[in-house]
Amino acid sequence: MIKQEKNQLISLLNDNNVIKFGKFTLSSGRESDYYVDMKKAITDPQILYQVSKIISQLISDDDIDRVAGPALGAVPIATAVALHAGIPMLMIRKAQKDYGTSQLIEGELKTGDKVIVVEDVTTTGHSLLKAVRAVQDNGGVVERTFVVVDREEGAVEELKKQGITLEPLVSISEVR
Repeated sequence: MIKQEKNQLISLLNDNNVIKFGKFTLSSGRESDYYVDMKKAITDPQILYQVSKIISQLISDDDIDRVAGPALGAVPIATAVALHAGIPMLMIRKAQKDYGTSQLIEGELKTGDKVIVVEDVTTTGHSLLKAVRAVQDNGGVVERTFVVVDREEGAVEELKKQGITLEPLVSISEVR
């Protein structure tokens, strides 16, 4: 069942020109021959629905208390999964604010809560790991993370070294 859902997601990504080929400069400053336009993906209701459906199926047998997404790209994904699975969500800020409640994490996180962290795209995994650490530092337990598209540049291995499983819905080699 998941294989069929994954193939449908790949078709949606391709049909919506989410993965673009050419010469691109990434946010890291590095050059790449392709670009994963996840902002285009996370604003498309069909793609968001398919992503949330797959993740919800993958966690259906787990006792998950919260789904978390780092700002900005993963917040729509976390929201969609929360709605689909009926699980409360958390938003992880890039940095703690010095006004208002000064929270790094928005939403209710209790000590011992089992949390999955979702991400839109991963390269090395450092941003995702930072989000995982924020949840852990605030009492949450994170064992599994999910990413819509993994660029296959070390993220899975980096998180594994830290005892965290990263489960890509799609790896870039599946769409190149």
